[in-house]
Amino acid sequence: MKKILLFLTAMMTLMLAFGQASAQLVVNEVMANEPGSNVMLEWIELYNNSDDSVFLRLYYFNIDGEPVILPGDWLKADDYAVYCRKLYSDGISDGFEGVWGDGSGVWGDNEEIENYAVYEWDAVGLNNPSGAVVLERAAIPISKLIWESDGADGVSWERYVIDDTVGRQSIDTSGSTPGRLNSITPLDYDLALLPVETDYWGEGWTEFGITVINIGLQRMSSGDMAVSYDPDGDGQADSPDLIAVITYPATDPGDTLAFKVYFELEGMSPLILLELPPDDRLENNSRLVTAFGFDYPPVIINEFIADPQDGLEVEWIELRNRSNEAVDLDGWYLGDEIKFYPIVWSDDFPVMDVIINADDYLVLCKDLNAFMSFYGSTSNVIEMNSWPALNNDGDIIKLRDNFENAVDSFRYDYTFGGNYSWGRGEEPGMTERRGRSIETGGTPGSMNEIYYQAISSNISVTAEPNPFSPSKDGQMTIAFEVPPGDYMTIKIYDTKGRVVRTLVEDVPAFEGEVMWDGRSDGGRDLAVGMYILFLEVADAEQYKQTVVIAP
Repeated sequence: MKKILLFLTAMMTLMLAFGQASAQLVVNEVMANEPGSNVMLEWIELYNNSDDSVFLRLYYFNIDGEPVILPGDWLKADDYAVYCRKLYSDGISDGFEGVWGDGSGVWGDNEEIENYAVYEWDAVGLNNPSGAVVLERAAIPISKLIWESDGADGVSWERYVIDDTVGRQSIDTSGSTPGRLNSITPLDYDLALLPVETDYWGEGWTEFGITVINIGLQRMSSGDMAVSYDPDGDGQADSPDLIAVITYPATDPGDTLAFKVYFELEGMSPLILLELPPDDRLENNSRLVTAFGFDYPPVIINEFIADPQDGLEVEWIELRNRSNEAVDLDGWYLGDEIKFYPIVWSDDFPVMDVIINADDYLVLCKDLNAFMSFYGSTSNVIEMNSWPALNNDGDIIKLRDNFENAVDSFRYDYTFGGNYSWGRGEEPGMTERRGRSIETGGTPGSMNEIYYQAISSNISVTAEPNPFSPSKDGQMTIAFEVPPGDYMTIKIYDTKGRVVRTLVEDVPAFEGEVMWDGRSDGGRDLAVGMYILFLEVADAEQYKQTVVIAP
């Protein structure tokens, strides 16, 4: 009994020496819904809200009824201590130092960001949907922080004020504030820019969903938000990078401003910086977001055959990466008006990533063996696990990116037959034009060579050289633009009105070039002399021009 009494007396003396009367530890922040699926990134932050140092070993956490004494010694006044499940990365999974420190593998070697105590403590185990962390001393609750939902992935629960026990989601740009002032702690003048949502609107346009909250204690006057390009992603923008200035009204404490704005932007995926004027808390005044520029998407639908025949027994669709970086198609989908299918390998093949290299092509098909049987050994072809069957009499093919944006589509009202493909132009200035492949079978895996759909108001033809000599010039190039029509014909007649060569016959009207080598349909060399070039678009126009074969 004497020994117990002496121990209690010593403990009371020790507690008084530690300044118990003025010391107050609080559970200040909790990362329950860890970034990604790495549960080892859960952590709890304590804050010493007093003017005295606190001896940590007098306290313990109670998590789900399991009290565990805290590691560590002293926590200085107005300072933080973090208890994490895993401190250092091990090459397989991240640790606290690798995510919230500088990743050097040593905590405390960077005084700018690693200036608070961190303890590895495997007793940290937190439930995402709901939970509580209680700090106790001598079986007496000292501080508690609770949460009642999953919250956002990788976003912590923060204490609003000392007496408030219900955690609120961090609004810091990084998702949490270990070792520093909570992002929701009220200051006098504090206008916060919440995470900005961006949506793809096509042709270079991005929709920005912007929310601004006055989380300060005082009324904030009206001001201007700057929107700028930030190509380096360093949070710094110069005057030449300014896109627009958005004026917002005055706000009282607790007021929220929510609005949408639209900008036409340059490049593929430009980094855009939004900045509020400086106030008492600078870290929530700006947001850096990735938007969608005029060159987006990096991957497009480039060519396809919807009606395979004559030995080709499989439909296929070709994608083209028009960017200067490889694109991982994980999370991308291909489909139509009704349903989308993931761009993944068939279950009959080993699990492999689907990556399309910079400035390259990728062909998707339903049956790889059937494709290879017709085209031979062709690289960059995959057999998809599920296939969006294409209609012969018209359909629409849609491509969806990993942000769930429908980024490209290719609508067709008919197919050409003869294994001619639909394709998109790839020459400069022709990338928005579409048409029929010049060669049967198309050009899967290589640059498209196509006749473009007719869009002109009348017929225009040039035949060069004219006269031409088959022995010297080789061929005559006949370039033409025509109005739309169901059928088009290009023929060569002799002076007696006889057809000697049919270059195009009864196909939907298209624009482009055809070549004539001075030979007849039977392959014989035609005599030197005058011939008639005849072009007709059914129900539209006819055109005749004299051409001459020279010696």
